[in-house]
Amino acid sequence: MGYAVNSAETSSHDPARLSKAGEIADGRYSDRALRNPPSLQALKLQDVLMKNAGGKIADDKEHELPLATFKQVKGFRNLTHEDVVRLFEELRGVTMRHVNNAEKNTAVYGLIAVGKVDFDEGSGKLRYKFDDEFRKIIEKSNLYAVLDYRAGLAMSSRYAYRLHEMISFRAAREKQMERFTVEELRARLGVQTGKLKRWPDFRAKALDAAIDEVNQSSRFRISYRITKRERRKTTEVELAWEIKETLEDAKKEQEAHSVARRGRRTEAKERLIFPKSGSVKYTDPWEKLARENSNWDHGKIADAFRSFCSQKGIKLGAKNIEAVFVSFCQSQVRI
Repeated sequence: MGYAVNSAETSSHDPARLSKAGEIADGRYSDRALRNPPSLQALKLQDVLMKNAGGKIADDKEHELPLATFKQVKGFRNLTHEDVVRLFEELRGVTMRHVNNAEKNTAVYGLIAVGKVDFDEGSGKLRYKFDDEFRKIIEKSNLYAVLDYRAGLAMSSRYAYRLHEMISFRAAREKQMERFTVEELRARLGVQTGKLKRWPDFRAKALDAAIDEVNQSSRFRISYRITKRERRKTTEVELAWEIKETLEDAKKEQEAHSVARRGRRTEAKERLIFPKSGSVKYTDPWEKLARENSNWDHGKIADAFRSFCSQKGIKLGAKNIEAVFVSFCQSQVRI
């Protein structure tokens, strides 16, 4: 038995944590990997099923979950019987490919073999069994990600949900940055074939939107920079992430209504705010302003500016905060 199953068993006893095999958390939806990306609600149902199975996820058995318990999970309260059946259909339609070099074959399989929804919502149950090949892979897997279960359920877009998974999978690494081709990112975020082909569309509607939501409702703070262009076409970006020092704001956002969270994200985009913590590296427009107006270390200039604003009583979201930062950079003794 691999580490993935052991982690699933450990996380099953913690209501705030979900352990997911790396093959799923870092899966890429493409013709050569995972096909038919499911909707956001179907992905959340997947989380509920895995959380309920816990350390028995690789067992050859039918799992059960009371419908009444399922309906209490945030985001699923108003689903009808037919809604849940359709979510099972979406999960049943996901196709995965596993190149097994040890057995010298390529296996094509799905996530679940069967899903059943009782008619009686009061005393009825969800019953499901994971696909045989899926169980075999999970049982042997030593790759896993420990996710914030509530953060995943709070996400309001598939792209944010998938970004949260892929960063959770990488969270324990010493080097908290990684470069991806745009196509690799599209595949990991689950952009459907033929959709958002242009970089400006993908950036605005998938990547930027996903980063904004993950930064708001999770333990991560993510940013990116373009690292490669070919014939003026963006082909590679570098993602960078850090774990927030405090999670109080993120936890409040997880409990808030999605409409309220969306409103706050829109307000934040319209109102430029200097980062409350961390470096200005990879953060627009602050990194560019710091580089153009000072040669200070990114971390030092950020801490010094926050201290300056605190002493002067200047709010980090003041209307003229950009001009104040530029003036501050230019006035400092360069080191």
